[in-house]
Amino acid sequence: MLSFRVAEPTDAPSIKQFVAQAGLSSEGIEHCVQSFIILETDKKKMAGTVGLERYGKNGLIRSLVLDKDYSSEELLLRLLTSVLKHAEQQGIETVYLLTRVTSIFHTLGFTQTPYEHVPKGLLASPHLQQYDREQIAVMKRSLTLVQ
Repeated sequence: MLSFRVAEPTDAPSIKQFVAQAGLSSEGIEHCVQSFIILETDKKKMAGTVGLERYGKNGLIRSLVLDKDYSSEELLLRLLTSVLKHAEQQGIETVYLLTRVTSIFHTLGFTQTPYEHVPKGLLASPHLQQYDREQIAVMKRSLTLVQ
């Protein structure tokens, strides 16, 4: 059985190792570890994780990783849904993410946005700065209801 939970500061080393093993940057995780969601087995083995960096009313979703033994579109969507719910609870109004594959994110209401439209505060993210903007798409989703 799998369950989701919000990470605690003591989870930082294991999240960093998990993310690094997937070939992604683990830089800065210790600064936002309490905004990470962990998917774990009933034996407390990490099966997936996703993080959120906060920049005012904006958030940057990062480090979306699933263990190969648990890799499925359903679990990926559940992880994303969990971090979106967490972002809403934290008062974040708009979330962004970086990806090379955009199709799955359209399912959750994300739209591609030009890099030039990313808020300046978010552009300061070391996580965002490490990627070549020519090879990565920026996706955006509002978390506020349209009236």
